[in-house]
Amino acid sequence: MHRRSLIADLAEALSKSEDEVRQFLEALWQWLPLAIEVEPPFVRYLDAKIEGVRSTLEAEINGLRSAFEAEINGLRSTLEAEINGLRMAMEQGFKRAEERDEALRREMEQGFLQARERDEALRREMEQGFLQARERDEALKRLMEDSLESVRKELRQEIDSLRQEVKRLERWFLGFSIPMLLMLIGLTIQNFLK
Repeated sequence: MHRRSLIADLAEALSKSEDEVRQFLEALWQWLPLAIEVEPPFVRYLDAKIEGVRSTLEAEINGLRSAFEAEINGLRSTLEAEINGLRMAMEQGFKRAEERDEALRREMEQGFLQARERDEALRREMEQGFLQARERDEALKRLMEDSLESVRKELRQEIDSLRQEVKRLERWFLGFSIPMLLMLIGLTIQNFLK
């Protein structure tokens, strides 16, 4: 541990930072009258304290710099080793990839040839299937037209039946609602006349 300095003691006593105390003392020193009996011991003491702090800071900075440089050198060596390892692995990977690409190219050519043969067979099957589908569509179309005609006839009959039922309900409603309406009007008039 370092011995506390005068600046640190003053900073603590005044609740100020060491930089503020140092700046104050340096400014104070500029304005103090030159007194032979006071000035040299105070200045020497203050310079010694400042020099001690400076030396301590420089030593710590140099130590940190050395440690930082050593750490950087270690990281650089590790990084270079990893990069070299990756480069070798990539070169081997590229070589294996070229071999795989060549094998894949041969397989693809064979596959394309087989695909052309399958496509030709599939085209013939599709043409036959389209022909059969057209024949089925024609038969289905005729069947649907026949079914549609029967559905239309049934719908017309149902609609006619519904129309007759609606007319019957209208006659019934009129026959029932007119007497009820007249009765309500009579009751209302009777209530007004009371």
